Amino acid sequence: MCVTSTGTLPADLARTVVETAGLAPSIHNTQPWRWRVGSTGLDLLADTSRRLTIADPDGRQLLLSCGAALLHARLAIRAAGLIPTVTIFPDARDELDAGPLATIAIRPAAATQPADPDNAMLLAATRHRRTDRRPFDPRPLEPDALRALRLAAEAEAGWLVSLDDADLRIDTSVLIARADWLENHDPAYRAELESWSRTSTDAVDGIPRDVVISSDQPRQSEFTVRDFNVVGEAGLRLQQTGVERPMVLLIGTDSDTPADRLRAGQAMERVLLTATARGIATSPLGQAVDLESTRELLRHSIGGLGHIQMIIRVGYPLPDAETLKATPRRSVDDILRFE
Repeated sequence: MCVTSTGTLPADLARTVVETAGLAPSIHNTQPWRWRVGSTGLDLLADTSRRLTIADPDGRQLLLSCGAALLHARLAIRAAGLIPTVTIFPDARDELDAGPLATIAIRPAAATQPADPDNAMLLAATRHRRTDRRPFDPRPLEPDALRALRLAAEAEAGWLVSLDDADLRIDTSVLIARADWLENHDPAYRAELESWSRTSTDAVDGIPRDVVISSDQPRQSEFTVRDFNVVGEAGLRLQQTGVERPMVLLIGTDSDTPADRLRAGQAMERVLLTATARGIATSPLGQAVDLESTRELLRHSIGGLGHIQMIIRVGYPLPDAETLKATPRRSVDDILRFE
């Protein structure tokens, strides 16, 4: 399989790349992306019809989601023996619907270039990564694992901070709980969340019932976990023996332009895939970064240096935890266009 001199992808390779990109996580599993194959390579575009107007009014989470898909596409292209060169906002306009969010120019790798084992490891993790909202094993992450996650964020021009300081953990816990209360007492937010909850087995997007945690008792956790159980039907039953005290990571960027948010999505996803490859479970604690007010308060809690883009809860799965099912995905034909 080869790339033409203009950088155009063959159709079968383009479909493979876009299928892999479509496995990326996205807010409420909205999958807010489209892809276009043109004469200069592969374009990533926002599907603004899937933007959450209440939970994500400025499109920040949409950009993080698209950034995660962009990283997946890069991994698939490299696995095919090709070199992707990404240009973010190539039209020099950073509106979500003004043009491509990113363009990937593609060229063959040098014949002598060795295979990249890290790329192969992360690509394999794209098919196994799951958002795991269940309680984790209380044992802490190993130091080398935490270092690997930090390096993963830095490889994509982001940074990662572990909440080890007791005061910072309290501040973050309070802000997450406050944001969660504000969202859950907003009828528009609840209606939007319900509109993305799926009970049909034929659904290709949204939040299926079999990944939602349900319980007859309030969940006991140091950090409030978002409640997706708005439909009221049973999902995964919560099994809890004590208060959850998970490791929590902040992922951020030095500035907060739309381009930074797209890069943050790549940093976030490299962290999630690195965790998956090491047997570490992850789930977002996104409430405090959904709202600009709590996001800004949290930023000041860490000294005002940089901008927090995502909060992630991490830990090892419980020994008897069952393998989670994959959430549904849109077909390649729905998101890919050839020009």
